Amino acid sequence: MLNNSNLYGNGWLDVVFSNRNKNYGAYALRTQSAGILLKSLFIAAPVFIFLFVGPTIYNKIFPAPVQEMETQVVIAVVEPIHELKKEEPKKEEQKKELPKAEPVKKKLKTVNFSEHVVVVNKEVEDPPTSAELSNAIISNITQEGVSEKGNAQSPIGNGEGNVAGNAPTGNGNEIYSVAGVEAYPEFPGGMAAWSKFIQRNLKYPYAAQENGIQGKVFLSFVIEKDGSISDVNVIRGIGSGCDEEAVRVIKKSPKWKAGQQNNQPVRVRYTMPIGYVLSN
Repeated sequence: MLNNSNLYGNGWLDVVFSNRNKNYGAYALRTQSAGILLKSLFIAAPVFIFLFVGPTIYNKIFPAPVQEMETQVVIAVVEPIHELKKEEPKKEEQKKELPKAEPVKKKLKTVNFSEHVVVVNKEVEDPPTSAELSNAIISNITQEGVSEKGNAQSPIGNGEGNVAGNAPTGNGNEIYSVAGVEAYPEFPGGMAAWSKFIQRNLKYPYAAQENGIQGKVFLSFVIEKDGSISDVNVIRGIGSGCDEEAVRVIKKSPKWKAGQQNNQPVRVRYTMPIGYVLSN
């Protein structure tokens, strides 16, 4: 009978435990051993696989944060400058140039009444008196000549060949330089508010940060009679998107308080630099 029993089945257990108490724990353990081993396999196999595959799945679901390079953007807003300093020609070239004949002009008596001009390592001149101003034309230099009243025409142009001073041309659309108007254009809240506006809106281009580009972008723009900004041009830039970003912010500016000449709003050209600086 034993030879005909399947040793891998439960039939042989009946032979071993015949005439015995089958309710004893040994019989129950032997009859349930196959099921217990199968359950253990199904529990241990996933746990073992999860130990190797789990970290990979976790990294895909929750990727580690990428540490970005911290850059500090320092915006340098300087008082408007009237014109850029041009490079002086070489002495040899100066010798070759023939002197140009200049038309004879009436020499007017003028008194230096410049504002917003900083002189370094020079003695500060006393401002002219009211009596001197009443008999002379206001200009950025002092010279002797015929006594007349008014303001001398500013020699600074608008970058397009049109020179605007204090004498109107008749069409009312002439562009004045900052030095040639009686009342300067003013940003709402003053230059401190203008600096905050640029710092709040100007963004450092990513390409410039990656290539370590920094420096100053020199811009020129016109403040119209209604205070709006127009004719924004880059005089000298540094590239990598910094020039375009500076132009974008200037065009985004709210309206200014227009400059005035003879108590009338006039168009005024401003020139100023915007600086880009990377922190170490």
